[in-house]
Amino acid sequence: MSVTETVQNTQDIPSFPFPDTFLPHTSTRIAELARQGPATRVRFGPSQLPIWLIVRTAPARAMLADPRFSRTRTLDFNPPLTAGQIPDPNSLLWLDPPAHTRIRRLVNAGFAHRRIERMRPFVRATAHARIDAMLAADTPADLRPLAFHLPIEVICHLLGVPDLDREKVRTWSESLFRFHLDPQAAAAGLGALYGYLGNLVRTRREARSTTVSAATDGLHNGVNSAEPQGLLDVILDAYEESLRDASTSAGETSPEAGDVPLTETELHSLTMTLLIGGFETTAGVMSNVLTTLLDDRSQWEWLVANPDGMPDAVEELLRYHPLSMTFPRVATEDVDLGDFVVRAGEVVVVPLAAMSRDPAVFPDPDRLDLTRTPVPNLTFGHGPHHCIGAHLARVELTELLTALIEKVPDLRLAVPAADLRYEVKAPIGRPEALPVTW
Repeated sequence: MSVTETVQNTQDIPSFPFPDTFLPHTSTRIAELARQGPATRVRFGPSQLPIWLIVRTAPARAMLADPRFSRTRTLDFNPPLTAGQIPDPNSLLWLDPPAHTRIRRLVNAGFAHRRIERMRPFVRATAHARIDAMLAADTPADLRPLAFHLPIEVICHLLGVPDLDREKVRTWSESLFRFHLDPQAAAAGLGALYGYLGNLVRTRREARSTTVSAATDGLHNGVNSAEPQGLLDVILDAYEESLRDASTSAGETSPEAGDVPLTETELHSLTMTLLIGGFETTAGVMSNVLTTLLDDRSQWEWLVANPDGMPDAVEELLRYHPLSMTFPRVATEDVDLGDFVVRAGEVVVVPLAAMSRDPAVFPDPDRLDLTRTPVPNLTFGHGPHHCIGAHLARVELTELLTALIEKVPDLRLAVPAADLRYEVKAPIGRPEALPVTW
């Protein structure tokens, strides 16, 4: 069955996404569907393709971990709801194992828990500096730029983007997520980012060659001049090692899929994926978390009075405000997910917000409870495509909230929450502006 094949009577099933799908709160339509069953058929995107919408945790978890569901196959029908709406077939976001496994293992070390924890002082200092700048200005202030600037500063620091270039990198990146408003600007931003990151990779490789030579000379003289490794260095180490291994094994039997060296195109695409994935969704979640806490003063005041409760509070806030959607997948064969069967060629989508409000997993799921004992959830996805930057996102949200409750305990919304306007077509809905005072 082709992924573009339709079913009869498609007019009898609802069109998705629903008008409130990308709002920060749970979609009332999705919640209604979840009460009726684990999955339903909907018409998806501009082509109104009939797909499965999975709205309960158990089948969603099973599907996300099942290799019979392909992300790569979704490129056959130019899927909507993608990062920037401009799919890159070389990106980790769209690859299936073993190609996905081969590339992802190159960056696993760069996002290891210990390495991210070493980043915490930088994240904390950046959050404090941004808040100090806000406090030095007049009120009311817009809190949304703070939520956006922190994660872009962090991922640029990780990748070694110079300070002077970070504002234009942020501007280009944000244009990708406004594809529905200005497709030409998004395409121009994509081209500019690829060009910039390609140059960044080349520059860093040249600098590494110089550093290696200097380090060798220094060791001969009893001096170690090697620089600390950043994320880009970790990736380049793995890239260069894969090239060496391929060269060593040349002429031998055909390499396994996991031994195929990373191409330069894949290297540049990987850098782009990490940059974009490292700030946009985190920034959106931060904006929504802050809106929720400031809208309900009792929640904010509890956090101010109980800073030791921050770890559990962060997990609850991430449950309450997960990403809106996983990427579509296509079944490569018939798969029985319990109460329903997805046929080969059919498309499935999982709205993660529905998973975070599943009453089978969370008692009283629509209530924000900062003291709730965390349980495993799908906030960062599941299976091979589980978000590689999950711990980094936790660190960023923790340090931002900690800095705010320390520096601005009297922070409050400058307008009624009902007056806030929301972007609802981005990968994750968020306020257009978040005016605050103190």
